[in-house]
Amino acid sequence: MRIFMKKRWLSLVLIYSLLIGTIVGVFLSEKVRADNSKVVYVGYYENEIFQEGARDGAVKTGYAYEYYRKLSEYTGWKYEYVYGTYNELYEQLLDGEIDLLAGLAKTPEREELISYPAMPMGTEIYHLIKHTYDTDVTNDPTSFSNKKIGILNSAIIDVFYNYVLEYDVDCNVIKYDDYESLLHDFDNGGIDIAAVEGSGTYSRTNSEVVGTFGSSDFYLCVNKDRPDLLEELDNAQTSITNQEPNFISNLKNKYYQGSVTSLSFSSSEKEWIENNDKLVVGYLENLLPLSDTDSNGNVTGIIKDIIPQILSNLSLSDIDVSYVGYASYEDMMQDISNEKIDIAFPVNDSLFYSEINEIYPSNSLLSVSNELVFKKNKDTSKVHTLAVNRNNGMQYYYTKSSYPNAEIIYYPDIESCLKAVKNGQVDATVLSSLRAYDILKNSKYNALSAIPLSLREDICFGVKIGNEGLLKLINRGVALFNPDYISSLTTHYTDKLYTYTFFDLVRDHIAIFIVISIAIFVMITTAVIISMRSKVEKARKQRRAIQKVFNQMIRAFAKIIDKKDEYTSGHSFRVANYSRRLALKIGYSTEKAEKVYNVALLHDIGKILIPNDILHKKDVLNEDEYNQVKKHPEYGNEILQEIDLIPEISYGAGYHHERFDGKGYPEGLKGDEIPEIAQIISVADAFDAMYSTRPYRKKMDLEECLNEIQEGAGSQFNPDFAQAFIELVKEGKLEKVEEENNDILWW
Repeated sequence: MRIFMKKRWLSLVLIYSLLIGTIVGVFLSEKVRADNSKVVYVGYYENEIFQEGARDGAVKTGYAYEYYRKLSEYTGWKYEYVYGTYNELYEQLLDGEIDLLAGLAKTPEREELISYPAMPMGTEIYHLIKHTYDTDVTNDPTSFSNKKIGILNSAIIDVFYNYVLEYDVDCNVIKYDDYESLLHDFDNGGIDIAAVEGSGTYSRTNSEVVGTFGSSDFYLCVNKDRPDLLEELDNAQTSITNQEPNFISNLKNKYYQGSVTSLSFSSSEKEWIENNDKLVVGYLENLLPLSDTDSNGNVTGIIKDIIPQILSNLSLSDIDVSYVGYASYEDMMQDISNEKIDIAFPVNDSLFYSEINEIYPSNSLLSVSNELVFKKNKDTSKVHTLAVNRNNGMQYYYTKSSYPNAEIIYYPDIESCLKAVKNGQVDATVLSSLRAYDILKNSKYNALSAIPLSLREDICFGVKIGNEGLLKLINRGVALFNPDYISSLTTHYTDKLYTYTFFDLVRDHIAIFIVISIAIFVMITTAVIISMRSKVEKARKQRRAIQKVFNQMIRAFAKIIDKKDEYTSGHSFRVANYSRRLALKIGYSTEKAEKVYNVALLHDIGKILIPNDILHKKDVLNEDEYNQVKKHPEYGNEILQEIDLIPEISYGAGYHHERFDGKGYPEGLKGDEIPEIAQIISVADAFDAMYSTRPYRKKMDLEECLNEIQEGAGSQFNPDFAQAFIELVKEGKLEKVEEENNDILWW
């Protein structure tokens, strides 16, 4: 019995020990963080493009790094990066010291040692590159004999050995543990040929691809002891494939377009470069943001930015570029056929219409949607007639493709097309989405509406059929662009499509014009009454009456300004009161401080010319919108300069965004160059902006506001004025700033 009890006790101890051990083992194997996310140890080696930043504190980028981050979205993994050479990390994967290692080809030997997911993370083509000056090496493998060939000591080496055996090449193979050392030796002449993954090296101006020797899929491999990670990896890869089917191709386009193969010119490209030192670019006018001719006769639009950048990307910046503008698409096609120009822009990607015009379309620069423009309340399901600009072949081709059965009626320009739609002469016309929004903002098109069309259009270059070398160069240069860069360029050229007219001003600010009319009426009436009084009394009362009317008019304007921007209601009066208190604090007389008050009331008057959709936007402004808002000091200055009676009244509006250190706008004035009255208003304006709630942020704490003003003393603000303002706040003199109706004579 005693023996039985002892055995039972030992069994329980063993069971509990095993249970505790299992729990600890699971904890260690799962590496759970405090936030319940799984920690995964990733082997991270330096490899150009593929993964960079393999050291503590370095910024990480690259194909593999972005792949890790995408997996994390689906798995919740948190990564710990372990740095080393490829071979060091491979050994750590085998020993279980790391969990994942990227970029491994699949071999039967490795499958016994490490785990492969069902899907690769990409496909690799292996290339041989040589120095451009080494004429002994050609695409004939026998020319590799007795040459030093550097190669990464990885799965690529087996493929290479099979290649040299096939061609019986006797060469000196030098193995490297990492690409950094391999490419360093290549760039410095230590080896004659580098055997590389085609997407694994940046473009090198001293290199030339001489051939390929194989390809293979590459994988993100898993430690054999982590089946849990392998299962999660498989599930994540399947989800990415189903939910984001273009992820891998987009990733490849993003990172591999700068590979060494992208600058390996073909024989036809080399021939074009050798025979041409000039490039003549034809472009279609009146087609902003794509292309146009400005008032000085120079090319404008994205075409003037893209062509130099393409040549720079290809290291062909010494080619002389000239531009020829065309009012007619047909004339441009005729000139490219007659070889008067080398490139036509823009053309679409229609192979049929390109064949008719005897051109090749290049790879797509932009893929854009188009808008069907019609008269409001028009039934768009019944579009039978469409207006087309006879000078714009692209519009014709798109319209014909989208509405093959509709009647096309030609007009001399896009303005005439829109007028025809407005007057009911046709049912609709088609506008590119790049242009439609800004063109239709013009008040003369208020009667028109637009809806997007499903068929997209690719914007391309056109090259004459037979000019293979130039076409390939253009395609190569286009491939090196980030599509987002080209899209961002278009926003710089759309402002000229919209003209803010006097009618728009009246429509948007009808209340202001009513107030002005009332003010003029009051002033005339006052003047008539005053003229009936005695001369002495008249002179005194005239000044006071005009001053009173003028003050009332300024206050009315300030209220209109604050109504214009609903999110800063009361801002003008608060800034004016803060400015008057600050002026008194630094020693201004009551009369002079009153002048500061009135000038400050109108400091934002320029905002009446900023479109409402920008002022009322609830999100943070983009760069283009912010640049438009930054124009309000210039507008304000122009408006108030017309008041000759008080010349300095424009100073607050024109210069309240200048900085004491010269880094402000619109003129970049510095220190005493900034009118003193504007320096005062600048402090008050900044304080109210921080101490008020805006749609995109909450108001700041008072102490935080004062700290910001203190930090800006001497840089953003006049240091004396900043300190005086801080003292005002601490003295409690800004706690109640009510509007005061002083009619002090201040001129």
